[in-house]
Amino acid sequence: MEAILSQPGHISIKMGSEKLRAMFQKQFGALDIDELSPFTLACVTGQIEAVKDAINGGSAPDITGTETPFNIGFLAFTVLGAQRIRGGPPGSLRHLDVLKFLLQCGAPPDVADISGHTALHHACTPPLGSFELSRVLLEGGANPNAQNRYGEVPLFFPFQGQDIQILDLLMEHNADLDIKDGNGDSPRGLCVVFGPQVTAAVRRWERKRSGEKALWEEKECEYCKRKGSGLKQCMHWKTHKPLCQPFSTSTTVTLKPTYGDFSSTISRADFTREALGLSNPKPKPPKNAPPRKAFEQKSMIIKVQVPVDSFTSTASSTGFGGLLVYNKKKDFMCTISRNGNVNAYDEVVRTVRSRGVGGVKAYFAAELRSRDELIVKISEPLAEQPF
Repeated sequence: MEAILSQPGHISIKMGSEKLRAMFQKQFGALDIDELSPFTLACVTGQIEAVKDAINGGSAPDITGTETPFNIGFLAFTVLGAQRIRGGPPGSLRHLDVLKFLLQCGAPPDVADISGHTALHHACTPPLGSFELSRVLLEGGANPNAQNRYGEVPLFFPFQGQDIQILDLLMEHNADLDIKDGNGDSPRGLCVVFGPQVTAAVRRWERKRSGEKALWEEKECEYCKRKGSGLKQCMHWKTHKPLCQPFSTSTTVTLKPTYGDFSSTISRADFTREALGLSNPKPKPPKNAPPRKAFEQKSMIIKVQVPVDSFTSTASSTGFGGLLVYNKKKDFMCTISRNGNVNAYDEVVRTVRSRGVGGVKAYFAAELRSRDELIVKISEPLAEQPF
C-alpha cells in the first residue's frame, strides 16, 4: 500500500489504483472501533453532548487533526458513523448536530485520509450516500471539487449510485464536470455510462449553466408558461393550439413497428455498473414489459436506440439491426427494421447519431396511429429523459 501511495500525482489503474482500493477496504474493515479515543468514538456514535463537553472542557484532541494510521479526520469519522450505526443509547445518533458543531468550532471540512477521501467523498459514496450529511458539509465550506488520490471528485459517487438528489446538490454548489481522474475520465465524459437518469440530470445542468433550454425539459405552455398537467385548460390554449403543429409531414417520419417478445429488459448502465464492481444503493427489480393490451392510439415520448457495435459501444456502421423503441412505462415496445422503412429508418439513424446522447440514443415526441403506423417527430429531439 505504501509503495502505491508514494507515487506522485493521481493514481491510475496502471499505477495500481484497484489494488490500492482493495487493500484499503480490507484493512479499514479490520479497524477495531473500541481502539478509538473517547472523543472519536463520540463522533462516530453521534453523541453531541459528549462532543460538546470534550471541546468546551478542553479534553478534546486537536479537531484539525486526524486519528488512526488511515489519517481520518473527525468530520469523516462522524459521517462514517452516521452511515453505519443504526442504534445506540439515548443522546446518540445525532450525527448532523455533531457535524454542525465541529464545523462551527473550526474543524476543517476538507481533511483527507491516506486515500485522499474527504468527509464529503464519504457522504456521497453509495450505497450509503446521504443528502443531509452532504448538505451540511457543503454549507460548512466543503470543497465539491476536492480530488482523492485516484483523482476522483465527489460527483463521481452519486453517478455510481444514481443518486440524483446528491448529484443536484453538488451541482448547485458549483461542482466541476471537467475535472479528470487519474485515468483521464471526467464526470462530463462518463455520465452516459451510468444510465439515463444520470445523463438527463447532467445535461439539464449543462443547459442551465449555459442558459439553454431543451424541448420538453418542462411541460409548459409556450405562451403563458403554465406548467404541469391540464394545459388544455390554460388561458392561451385557443391561441396556442392552432400554432402548435408538432406532427406536420415536414417534421416527422412514419415507421412500421415490429412487435416481439420483450419479456425483460436489462439496463446497460446497471450491467456496466455490475461489471465494474460499482455499488447501486437502490436495487431495482427486472423491468418486465407489461402484457400488450388491445391496440389504442396514443401520444407519447419515446426513446430510440440505434444498433450498437458490441466492441466499441458506438453506433454500428454496418446498417444491420433494428431500432429499439419504447416509452417510459414500457407499455409500448417495438423494433423498427430497415426493410420496408429504408428512408425513414436512415433519417432516424442520422438524427440519433448527430444529435442524440452519445450518438446511440435519442428521445422524440411520437404518435401511435395504428399498430403498424408510428409517427415520430425527428426534427426536434427532446431533452434527455430519465429512462
